[in-house]
Amino acid sequence: MDISGINHINIVVTSDKLADVVAFYEHIIGLKQGMRAASKRNGAWLYCGNAAIIHVSVVENPPYPGADTPFNHVALSCSGVDSCLETLARNAIPYTIDFRSPPEMTQIFVFDPAGIRIELNFTGEKPSNLTGAST
Repeated sequence: MDISGINHINIVVTSDKLADVVAFYEHIIGLKQGMRAASKRNGAWLYCGNAAIIHVSVVENPPYPGADTPFNHVALSCSGVDSCLETLARNAIPYTIDFRSPPEMTQIFVFDPAGIRIELNFTGEKPSNLTGAST
């Protein structure tokens, strides 16, 4: 067997969190909600291009609440670091920022409404203005 990459991640939320989680990934991260396969549960699939990389499933008792899981974060490859920072500021989303080298990379860390840590990686990009950054 050869592995070619991650197909998707699944986030479980209660029904009252679904709209907030979907809105975060659409309006803050920039994914688009699209076709979802038939399922016994309500939910949403969020796309990057033609790939549904994040599946959100509604369950009334999520099996892995908060710190009770070893899952730490999801990392996404991104471009447009200045646009990302503007979106976070406009929406009052707290974040931390870090810089790596080599390769030169800006990493921005945020939490989604379900409490999942999201790492946004901008390879070869540095912000033009760090005013207001919570580093």
